[in-house]
Amino acid sequence: MVVRRAAPLFTMLLVVLALAATAGASNATLRTTINRWSLKVGADARAVAVDAQQHHPRRMTSDATRFRGDALRARAATAARHASTAKGADARRLALGAFSAYAVAGSRWAASGRARLAHHRARAAALATAGARYARRGNSLLVSAGKLLR
Repeated sequence: MVVRRAAPLFTMLLVVLALAATAGASNATLRTTINRWSLKVGADARAVAVDAQQHHPRRMTSDATRFRGDALRARAATAARHASTAKGADARRLALGAFSAYAVAGSRWAASGRARLAHHRARAAALATAGARYARRGNSLLVSAGKLLR
């Protein structure tokens, strides 16, 4: 009789332990995805910055387009992951916002390079400034997301 009562209790305990183990796994997977993509997007951003500093608008435009595409892919990859805690859900929301801001920044930087090629210096400067503003916003959001996933 005791064995019959203990079996459902033991089964329920195993289910609770399994759910607790997967809770950390979902946030760990989310953290890994965000970290991997932030490194990729960061490398693209450095390439855009170097090209801009060296006055290569064609390369800057190409790298900015790649930066935008990687930011959009990062957003899609992050959206495909699910958080298991409230902090994880907040981090996911912040990371999605960050990658969206990076995509807009990449778009502005590519437009800046095209404006520079067309000798529209004032327009190019305004677009580059707007892109930098979106990139700073993305950086802030991504840092906040990382702090929540520690």
